[in-house]
Amino acid sequence: MKFGNVQLPELPTISMLEDRSTPKLLMAVGLGWLTIFFIIPVVVLLFESLNFGEGSLLENYSTALSGTYLWTLGRTMAYAFITTVVCLILGYWIAYYIAFKAKRQMLMLGFVLLPLWIAIIIRFFGVSLFFLPTGPVQQVFGTDFGVLFSTSGVIIGLTSALLPFAILPIYNSLQSIDEELVNASKILGATPIRTLWTVIFPLSLSGVVASALFVYILAAGSFLAPAILGGPGDFMMANVIEQSFSYSIPLAAALSVVFTVALLILIGIFNRYANISEVLSDL
Repeated sequence: MKFGNVQLPELPTISMLEDRSTPKLLMAVGLGWLTIFFIIPVVVLLFESLNFGEGSLLENYSTALSGTYLWTLGRTMAYAFITTVVCLILGYWIAYYIAFKAKRQMLMLGFVLLPLWIAIIIRFFGVSLFFLPTGPVQQVFGTDFGVLFSTSGVIIGLTSALLPFAILPIYNSLQSIDEELVNASKILGATPIRTLWTVIFPLSLSGVVASALFVYILAAGSFLAPAILGGPGDFMMANVIEQSFSYSIPLAAALSVVFTVALLILIGIFNRYANISEVLSDL
């Protein structure tokens, strides 16, 4: 090993690891990790969700799919969908500006990444402070628009937290577009809007699909946004599962399974119209 003009002796530990790092060993480590931290917990979760006492074996699932819990599941999916749509609109606009208009792209990307260096709970508290009666919105407009502790507050909080996850994949797909195609469209007389709609947008669909997937999954599993920015009627599945865990672990396990299966079904439907593996490989 050499650093500049200094020759360092080979470390025996590194060479020993290289000799023993066979593909089978690496695969065994990966499978062991997956088994311990994913497969076994899921099996325990499924076991806990079943009712082995009096009554039906699937009694907890019957409860999880009824009344308030079913409404909460629908509300969670709806909030995640709205957040995804808002993030895609804003994210595409910002990514397009950075990719084609900004003179200092790295600086703009730094501004996009900057919020990710701050803990998400601090960002949500920042949003709540922004809309407090003593906050800047109240001071400037004379009203807080009823955003705090409402559905709007949850959507705004989720959007502010997840917007970078929408911008980055779209920006990456826009960057990979051949400029000659865009120039050819303009030379042939297409307006900027027509060039965007017929050339740029179809070629950036892989980034749009990836952004939608990332934002939707993260938004659906959010716990802090409804807890800090929403009211009791805005609780999502993560909040309900956490509350159920305090008085009925089997019900919390059944809710977790139902929530996971619902997300997998939605991703499967999404994959039917947009081949996710192909899209992600294009990024």
